[in-house]
Amino acid sequence: MKKRIWNGLCIVLAAAIVILTFWGLFHKKEQGSDGFSDGLEKLEADTIYLTDSRMEASFSDVILSNQNETRKLIVSEQEGTVSTMLTSRLIQQIDFDFMKKTQTVSYTGKGYFVVDLSHLTKDRIIEDKENKTLRIMIDHAYLETVDINPDDIIIDEVKESLLARGKMKLTVAEYNEIEKQLRQRLETQFNTPKNAQEADDIALRMVKELYEPVIKAIDPRYQVVVSF
Repeated sequence: MKKRIWNGLCIVLAAAIVILTFWGLFHKKEQGSDGFSDGLEKLEADTIYLTDSRMEASFSDVILSNQNETRKLIVSEQEGTVSTMLTSRLIQQIDFDFMKKTQTVSYTGKGYFVVDLSHLTKDRIIEDKENKTLRIMIDHAYLETVDINPDDIIIDEVKESLLARGKMKLTVAEYNEIEKQLRQRLETQFNTPKNAQEADDIALRMVKELYEPVIKAIDPRYQVVVSF
């Protein structure tokens, strides 16, 4: 009799365990589909998008967050060579070939066109919420510097004449004046309307490529437009 009661209790206990197990699995599944949502939508393996966030990011604050540092973006690089002929006369007032010697000096340099992004201000970052566009207005590109590598300075051999022989003798001041003139000629060679237009075209593209990932990270629906 006791054995029969014990067997009955075991059967009831086993049935209760099975019922509780199925109920737990079903309840967990129901919670996963209709229960609490954390407001995160999985987009990619390493990306999450806030679907119902009350946080509102300011595009201008993000773009201008590093304005304490001057940011000059190099958008174009030009290379050119200029040369000048130095002449030394045996008698300064007489210009005969057999009484003078010459030497050619050539400078090769690089000119860099830049866009100064430190000039960006909030009023130059215009948001169109209706059309989901952000317009960033930048300055035109300009030739900032001409870099001359001393290793690229070519000084030819002195061309002597019948009565003018030996090395060219120039003072430090004369060499400095020659370098100044050649640098100015390089700047004139680089700073042309054609080069400036090419630099502007590249600037529009590079600034967009710089800021677009930041804007898309805030709101992927926005398009970035860069203009002057």
